[in-house]
Amino acid sequence: MILRWTQGLLLMFFSTFHDCIGTTEKEKIVGIAGFKVALPCNITPPSPNDELLLILWYRGDTSNPLYTMDARRGVTNHTRHSSADGLSGRAYFSIVDRPAVLILEPVYAADAGTYKCRVDFRIARTRYSKAELSVIVPPKKPIITDGKENVLESLIGPYNEGDSLTLVCESEGGNPPSSVIWWRDSMIVDDSFHTVSQSIVQNIFVIKTLNRRHLMATFSCQASNNNQSPPVSTTVTIDMNFKPLAVWIENSNRPLSTQKPSKLVCIGIGSRPTAQLTWWIGGKKLESAKKTSPFDDNHSENKTISVLILKPNIEDNGRYLSCRAENPLIPKSEIESGWKLDVHYIPQLTLRLGSKLRHSHIQEGNDVYLECKIRSNPPSSEIVWRFDGHELSTNTSAGIIISNQSLVLQKVKRSNRGHYTCSALNSEGRGESNTVFLRVQYKPQCKNDQRFLYGTSKNEAVNVSCGVEADPPDVRFRWKFNNSGHVVDIQNYYQENSRSLATYTPRTQYDYGSLLCWATNAAGSQDIPCVFSIIPAGAPDPPKNCTVVNKSESSFRIECLEGYNGGLPQYFTMEVRDKYLESVLLNLTTKQPVFTVDGLRSGKTFVVTISSVNVRGRSHRVMLKPNTLHVPETLTHKDAKWSAKVSPVLIVLSGLTGGLLLVVIIVFLILRYRNSNGHQSKEGILKNDTIPNRYGKNDHNFTDMSSQKCPDIIPETTVLSGENQLRNFSRYEDFKKDYDSRVEDNWPDKDTIAPDTCRSQVLEMVPPRPSSVSVAEGHQTLLKTQFFRSPVEKPSLTENISSPVCIHLTTNKSEAELTLVTRETD
Repeated sequence: MILRWTQGLLLMFFSTFHDCIGTTEKEKIVGIAGFKVALPCNITPPSPNDELLLILWYRGDTSNPLYTMDARRGVTNHTRHSSADGLSGRAYFSIVDRPAVLILEPVYAADAGTYKCRVDFRIARTRYSKAELSVIVPPKKPIITDGKENVLESLIGPYNEGDSLTLVCESEGGNPPSSVIWWRDSMIVDDSFHTVSQSIVQNIFVIKTLNRRHLMATFSCQASNNNQSPPVSTTVTIDMNFKPLAVWIENSNRPLSTQKPSKLVCIGIGSRPTAQLTWWIGGKKLESAKKTSPFDDNHSENKTISVLILKPNIEDNGRYLSCRAENPLIPKSEIESGWKLDVHYIPQLTLRLGSKLRHSHIQEGNDVYLECKIRSNPPSSEIVWRFDGHELSTNTSAGIIISNQSLVLQKVKRSNRGHYTCSALNSEGRGESNTVFLRVQYKPQCKNDQRFLYGTSKNEAVNVSCGVEADPPDVRFRWKFNNSGHVVDIQNYYQENSRSLATYTPRTQYDYGSLLCWATNAAGSQDIPCVFSIIPAGAPDPPKNCTVVNKSESSFRIECLEGYNGGLPQYFTMEVRDKYLESVLLNLTTKQPVFTVDGLRSGKTFVVTISSVNVRGRSHRVMLKPNTLHVPETLTHKDAKWSAKVSPVLIVLSGLTGGLLLVVIIVFLILRYRNSNGHQSKEGILKNDTIPNRYGKNDHNFTDMSSQKCPDIIPETTVLSGENQLRNFSRYEDFKKDYDSRVEDNWPDKDTIAPDTCRSQVLEMVPPRPSSVSVAEGHQTLLKTQFFRSPVEKPSLTENISSPVCIHLTTNKSEAELTLVTRETD
């Protein structure tokens, strides 16, 4: 606190007596209002040992400093600066410059006056310096008007060619007063300014006649009152309007087509700004389908192009088409060019009934005629009449007569009911008329696309739907039941539009028969009733004619025909099983008996069963054994070595052949051994009750056969679908056809052979390898071959064989049994 009082007293002291201490110097400084000004002050100490302590700035005779720099508490670079409120934010004392300066930025006109700088040193006496600041105030930016107090800026106008233009420029303010001058580019065009009032200077520039060289001319009005600051100016650019000089349409006076868009180009020149080009047809302006491009790039002719994509209509034929160019800113500046249109179009046809005919009164038996009116340019030819899309020609026997543009239908029938059109041809194409639907009223007739067979059980109600076609469609129905014994009216029915639904319940077996349905409209009663058969419902019949089609390596397709559905709606099921494993692979259900199976293994056989199903039950199953195709065998040649892929089928066939050959050799060796010893086995006479039961139904066949002839030729193996199966014989005739008749005749008569003269011998056989013949458990295989007494002797087919042998080969899992049945002869 004491320190502040001391400082204040010192400041008051110095400010009171600063005029009495030291000398003062005065320097004149000129500043521009709004810019920066620097007031110098010498702060260099008189001697090197001295240092700066305090700097005070004063304005005029005021005793309070307006700016202070205090260095008494530290070095000069860390001094304290403070300024009065009027200089806050825009005054700064710089000690870097030499001499040091007080900077005012910006300087105001009110800052003009005498400034004093007081500098206190630690040793030397106080130094004073003075600066006289005068501030020049530049004029404000000039304002350009048109003499009617309308301010003009930047682009002005547009002005029409030949008009006069007055530009008034006024500059306000400025100290000292400013001069106002008009410039065009870099040339002075008018420097005759005068002072209107104490603060306004004015210059009026007049252009008596505007012409094309004034287009986009730039005029500037500059105001200046010093040489230090740049002059202030305002610039305007003159825009002008020109009338179009010419307009024309390229490729005019040519026919146009309604089928093809035509490109029309209109060119207008001489207008400024871009001429407005408009298209007119018959005095009516076209508002669409046009594209306007600006004038050419070099602006040489002020060219304007308008492109019209015109697709005229029929009504435009004979109208005047013109292109009009105008400058809407210049009254009565439009000019135009055009021609009378010749529009080609396809024939326009209108079809209607004869003027005396009414649709609501045409019934079967009436005469009808239709009229076709044609409008065409160029004229049309080749008139064609169509009925429901089919071309008509004159046919008097059918009552069809074509005369020029008229069609006559004599004694129309329901078959004449439909859609009629007429067409005509010219160079533009073929034209089609509107469609006239000829309505011929007719009696009700039964609809074909409805159900006529119904199956039901006794005391079960069935709903029978009867639909008819009629014109007019307002009909009334009646029902009757008819069987071979009687006819009964049906009362339990209701009607909805042209359909009636009757509910019928058969009580006894005599209540099955036919339901008859009639309908009546304004044209008459139905001649032939709708007949619906009521039959007892039952399970459906199986599908018919099932065929495997489109087989591949992994799929096949089965197509069948539907059987009788049992009087009820039916659907179809298919089950696919593996032939050997008998496992179900796939179940399918469809509405139609057509099935497609995919994703199967190649080269396999499957068991397929197909049946029909309705609510009454399931039909008998139809069984098929389709197979998939084998993967194609390929031969590849690599590195000059051939390699072949062996098919699994070939391996199976090779094994089968090898196995059969092995059995034949074994049997042959046994017979040779028996013959060489000269005796026959007296044991094991084959009887009916000695055959194992596991052979099933086929056992008695072998028994009967051994008791009759017992041939040494065994029936041929039956092979089905790649599987060895014994044919299921049930009659002797079934066996008989598999024997060789020549060998069969050599057997002795049945009565000459004792029942016990046959004896059997059981031999053990090694089970075949996987590549040989594979026989499923419980199955039987018959091998057809011949055995001889010795390998050297080969009897003829007519020679009597003393020891015929019956061979019965049966497999059971891994064991194989070979039973040799022999019959001794005398």
